[in-house]
Amino acid sequence: MTTMDALDPDLPADGRASRWQAVTATERGAAHRAAGLPNQDAVEVRPLGAGMVAAVADGHGHARHFRSARGARLAVSIACQAAADLAARPGGLPAAPEELRRLLVPDIVTRWRDAVHRDVAAEPFTGGEEVVRRGDDATIPYGTTLLVAIGMGERLLLAQIGDGDIVCIRPDGTALLAVPGDPLLDGRHTTSLCSHGAGDSFRLAAVDLAGTAVLGALLATDGYGNAQVAQVWESVVSAELAGPIATRPLSWIASQLQAQVGQCASVDGSADDTTLALLLTPTAAQDGPAGPVPPASG
Repeated sequence: MTTMDALDPDLPADGRASRWQAVTATERGAAHRAAGLPNQDAVEVRPLGAGMVAAVADGHGHARHFRSARGARLAVSIACQAAADLAARPGGLPAAPEELRRLLVPDIVTRWRDAVHRDVAAEPFTGGEEVVRRGDDATIPYGTTLLVAIGMGERLLLAQIGDGDIVCIRPDGTALLAVPGDPLLDGRHTTSLCSHGAGDSFRLAAVDLAGTAVLGALLATDGYGNAQVAQVWESVVSAELAGPIATRPLSWIASQLQAQVGQCASVDGSADDTTLALLLTPTAAQDGPAGPVPPASG
C-alpha cells in the first residue's frame, strides 16, 4: 500500500494542499498463491513537479509470458519516466490524445522493448525457458498490459493498452469512462506491449478539468473488474468513492483500497492478482459530492 502526498497523509481532505495526490494497493491473487506464482501486477506513482503520474500493469498469465512480472515492473517504471520527460519538455504536457499518441506512446513502447532486451542480455533465457519460448520474439515472455494517468494543472491524460479499467470519478458520484473501449478484448485475449505494432493498440483520452469536474482517476487491473458483482460496476465504485475522496484523509482511503484489493484477489473474488492506483486531482480536497453518496465499502 502506498500513499503519495506532499503533506501529512493523515490530514483530513479539507486540510490538504490543492495538489495532485495518489494512492495505490496491490494483492497477489489466491490462484497465484496456490500455484506458487508471484504477483504479476505492478504499480508505480511519481511526482511531476506540480503534477503526478500513476501507472498500473498486468503481466500476462499464460506460460508463454513466463517473465511477465518483470515486464510489468519495467512497464510502470518506464511509463512514469516517459511521462516525467514529457512534462519537462518546453511545451509541457500535450492537450489532445493525438499529441499523446505522437509524443508519449512511441517513447513508452521503444523504451520498454529496449529494457526487455537489456534484461535478457543481463539474464539470458535458460534452457527450459528456451523450450517454452519456441522461437518467440524476446519480448513475448515479458508481455504485459499498461494503464497510465498523468495529471498536471487542469489536464488529465489517460493511456491504456490491454485490459483493465480506468474510471474517472465525478463529484456527484457518477463515473466518466473517458478511454475508448477495444473490441479486441473478449475476456480471453488482450492487446499487449509485446504485440507487433503495440503503439497502434493504445487507447487515449484527455480530460480538461476546467470544463469537466473530476475528483480522481481509478486505474485497475482486470482482477478488480472481474471480481465486481454489479454489471455496471464502474458506477457503483465511483459512487462509493466520491464521498470519501472529498472528506477522508488519504491514509483512510488507502486502507479502504487495500481491503478492496484483498477481497478481490481472494477465492471469494476473482482470485487473480489485483492492483489499484487512485490519482486524485487538485479539486479532490475541495469539492464534496453534489448529492448523497454511499460510504466506501470495505
